[in-house]
Amino acid sequence: NDVLPALKNDYIKAYVQPKVDMHNGHIIGGEALVRWQHPKRGLIFPGDFIEVFERTGLIYRLDKFVWELAVKKLAQWQKDGLNSLYISINISTKDFYYMDVYETITSLVEKYHIIPSTLKLEITETALMTGASGELDIIQQVRQYGFQVEIDDFGSGYSSLNTLKDMDVDVIKIDMGFLRTTKPDRLKKSMSILNTIIALTKTLGLAVITEGVETKEQVAELTHMGCKVYQGYYFSKPIPIKQFEETYL
Repeated sequence: NDVLPALKNDYIKAYVQPKVDMHNGHIIGGEALVRWQHPKRGLIFPGDFIEVFERTGLIYRLDKFVWELAVKKLAQWQKDGLNSLYISINISTKDFYYMDVYETITSLVEKYHIIPSTLKLEITETALMTGASGELDIIQQVRQYGFQVEIDDFGSGYSSLNTLKDMDVDVIKIDMGFLRTTKPDRLKKSMSILNTIIALTKTLGLAVITEGVETKEQVAELTHMGCKVYQGYYFSKPIPIKQFEETYL
């Protein structure tokens, strides 16, 4: 019952988690994430409400709302001359069922006159594996329009290599699960797999981002493997857009 009033009254807030290029130490963009500033319950995190949105079929309303917030912010940055800074938005599996993703996103770009390449589209590996709603065709269309597509949570599914074979994407975001294990033998295996994935992306001409980095040691080892772009608590947790601007811009 609170969902539609939340969207109407701007209780849904866009946060940004920075993405850092270790090659030059610069913030190159960030991922748009969502928080719900509830008037009675206070700040609510996605884990407590995303499932409700999905179960009620309202997830596409939430996603579209956050997409527009991101595009508005990009338009402002570009008006101020920040043309290389980008924001990544998430596209959920159900978005493909409930709306025309291509039409929705391109309409926002044309409405606010932003550079398409500064709005990156993150689609989970799971969503791409289904292919039930023409996702692969839509990916091809958005890339032709000028967007870049990132496979989110790469490695969390069971058809990762097959996924890479069947679709044209630009960026691989390595799932943070590889970095979460604490057992020495499993950590060694995880790092070996990461090394192979990073080497594979180079061969395929893809960019790679590692998410979930939390320690200096992880950054050092992954940089040695060839990863240059990171996202994780080592650099910053997700923060309000205003704080992102004040801190990094």
